[in-house]
Amino acid sequence: MADSTATTLAIPVLGRDPIAAGLPLAEITWVSTINFAAVAALLATAGRFADLLGRRSVLALGLALYGLGATTVIAAPTWSMLLAGRLGQGVGAALMFPSSLALLLGELPPNKRAGAVALWSASSGAGALALQGGGGWLVEEYGWRGLFLPGTALAAVLLVLTPALPRSRGTTRRMPDLFGALLLVGAIAAAVLAISQGEVWGWTSTRTIGCALAAGLLLAGALATSWQNPGGAIDIRLWRRPGFLWAGGASCLYGAASYVVLSIGPLYLKESGFDSVSLGLWLTPISVAMVVSSPLAAMASRRIGLNGIIYAGALTLGGGCALLLAHPYPNLWCLLGALLLGTGFGALSTGTFTVGTMAADPGQYAAAAGAVNTARMLGGAIGVAGASVLVDRPIVDGPMPGFASVLMACLAVAVVLAVVALTRVARSSSRRRAARPTRREAEAELIVLRRLLAELRDSFVQVRSEAEQELARFNVHDLSSATRVSATRAAATTRAAEQR
Repeated sequence: MADSTATTLAIPVLGRDPIAAGLPLAEITWVSTINFAAVAALLATAGRFADLLGRRSVLALGLALYGLGATTVIAAPTWSMLLAGRLGQGVGAALMFPSSLALLLGELPPNKRAGAVALWSASSGAGALALQGGGGWLVEEYGWRGLFLPGTALAAVLLVLTPALPRSRGTTRRMPDLFGALLLVGAIAAAVLAISQGEVWGWTSTRTIGCALAAGLLLAGALATSWQNPGGAIDIRLWRRPGFLWAGGASCLYGAASYVVLSIGPLYLKESGFDSVSLGLWLTPISVAMVVSSPLAAMASRRIGLNGIIYAGALTLGGGCALLLAHPYPNLWCLLGALLLGTGFGALSTGTFTVGTMAADPGQYAAAAGAVNTARMLGGAIGVAGASVLVDRPIVDGPMPGFASVLMACLAVAVVLAVVALTRVARSSSRRRAARPTRREAEAELIVLRRLLAELRDSFVQVRSEAEQELARFNVHDLSSATRVSATRAAATTRAAEQR
């Protein structure tokens, strides 16, 4: 999230830099689009490769590529070099996300993994929080390039510390299906480009339709190569796990709402007259609430369950959207709305990631994290594309109709997510009630148990009687005497074996 925040803060001022002189806004936004497409396209494949080849190695490679890409962005003399650096950052981030979470989960007992997912989610909010608070100062002192300095330094430090992490061996010695991986990466990249650039290219243009068709064909090819292949680019067994498909769908809806707020919010504040410093400070409450709510959601899940957390997060998100709709201009009510949004995002992030990773086997943690994160980013691409349409063609009237239309769409997403989560909560509760026996059933089971115990006692009495009769034939009339004789014979046999 820190990298996304840096990009969001950089785009409004990048147009004034000579490196982007004369470029329209649609071209400048490729700084974000190319990075987003790289991350979304590679996440699922990177997670699969981390499980198969080793998570620490994939994490180290990701850190190196991210640091190299950030350095290229900072020193880029031309627009092409800047885009190449952003592409490198996207590839590195895609390798880091699933491998880092899988390393964490693989070293913890099951009862602590939900809390680990919450802390991992909160850390992304903490990074965004730091950059939102200090991003304006970095822009004032060093220009837009200064926004990428913290990421470069942090990647270098973490890369040096990587050898101290536990080594994780891959689950197979076979090479992963590289051809299937290329098909999957191409499919997701084409889908993201069609969604994110459809408004710019035109939804019926040749490029948009071509990307959509390519995405469908490439995805079909990736599924075909992975169907009977244990090392395939897509882990078919993972998607068959109970609850994983729900985690992917919920994560997609969560991404559709969160990316819209994080992308439209700065533009709304900028149109309201806020400078770079104030803009970052007004976005800070969302990150603060997300950092605080993520671990609290993990603790609350022990009482109300993960589906209950997703339901509560969706309700909170919807409440924040409703409050911002009622107060369209920045004031204290908007501050409360931002806190509600961040709280909802924290609960949804923890809930969806935990449901997805807990549905996987330990050997599938990285693949699960990559797949759930891919669903979130695809949802984000769809949400941002829809928001851009609503801003230009709002569905409501009144002050700032575009912004209000986007908030109404986010509210609708929150309602859908809450309804589905509540349905799953009710279904799991009914299953527990159905599994719990009634009083009459419990009494019947107790009668049967008593009858079985009585029969077992009679059997023991009969066995004892027969044993005493057999012992009497050998002139042994006491069971304790027979026990001592057996023990003596066993000891003598043991000593003879030791002497031999």
